[in-house]
Amino acid sequence: MATRYSRRARGEGSVYPTAEGRWRASLVIPHPDGSRSVRRVVSGRSKADVVRKLEALKRESAGGFATGETLGAYLARWTAAVKPTLRPATWREYAGHVERYWTPKLGAVSLTRLRAGDVERVMAEMMAAGRSASTARAARTTLRRALKDAQRDGLVVPNVAALARPPRMERPELRPLSVDETRRLLDSTRDDLYGPVFALLAGSGLRLGEALGLAWSDLGPDSLTVRRSLARADGNGYALAEPKTRRSRRTVPLPAIVLEALDRQRTRQDAVRARAGTGWQDRVSLCFTDAIGRPLSPTVVSHAFRDAADALGLPVRLHDLRHSYASTLLRAGVPLKVVSEALGHSSIATTADVYGHLEDTTRRQAADAMNLALPGGAS
Repeated sequence: MATRYSRRARGEGSVYPTAEGRWRASLVIPHPDGSRSVRRVVSGRSKADVVRKLEALKRESAGGFATGETLGAYLARWTAAVKPTLRPATWREYAGHVERYWTPKLGAVSLTRLRAGDVERVMAEMMAAGRSASTARAARTTLRRALKDAQRDGLVVPNVAALARPPRMERPELRPLSVDETRRLLDSTRDDLYGPVFALLAGSGLRLGEALGLAWSDLGPDSLTVRRSLARADGNGYALAEPKTRRSRRTVPLPAIVLEALDRQRTRQDAVRARAGTGWQDRVSLCFTDAIGRPLSPTVVSHAFRDAADALGLPVRLHDLRHSYASTLLRAGVPLKVVSEALGHSSIATTADVYGHLEDTTRRQAADAMNLALPGGAS
């Protein structure tokens, strides 16, 4: 009676002798995109030898190597798949990193043959070509995110981008405004077109996109709630989008100087809306709009700030108002966690990395205060 063999499941592989006295095994591996399957064959002198090769082939197939998928092919699939889940500006950044750096440099490399050293080499080449350490680190972050998804799907085992050492980055020294400088700036721009925007940024620590995406319905009696942000659209122009991170959705208390600036802005906007009549385009009731109700351009606002700061001899950027806000709170003794929440950072570690030196100063001031209250000396 002939021996009957049970049918093996797809992807399990089969081992069998050949007429030449050798052993052979085959494995059918589905391609990651589901379009086709690949049949791989291994052979050897003994059954044990072939079984070892078959197990190695199975492990390789879990890493994408056996299917022959390259990093370039995977990244093309990945960028298309994640596009609906990301803010347009974030997707453009990811796609740009893939197109400019990873696909040209490593696109032909099989997924499981990719090594951390390859990633480090590309980052070094980027910097040698004049790219900043910050840009190289951002490109690594994109690849790390892509390979994390590949890990989830069983295409790779180690995430080599996570293992790759990022280039050392010298963080530029912050130039926050002093309280006197901030007041001088706000006084000089009080009646300017964008003066209320500057006051809001200085007194709330909002990102510019968050400020320009603020609606009147987001305001309370003495606070605001961040619910959206103005970001570059997929194409030209800007559009309202979700905040940068989950923790960017937050409520921020407002000082009197901001509340007064917003009152002036509301009065001014009412007059502009009346002049525009039926040509008014705003349907969200944004706090800051142009003459016909469109969102303000972040670039235009930034240039106006630079002109105002230059006129006062202040070598600062618009984003430095956010740094000034955080620095003022920390020097006043506000806990780092509270400042982190107000800024909408993704974690307190981010805040500590940027402003940790200011917290050290605050601790020193606290110790000095205790020295005054409880002076030391022999008992």
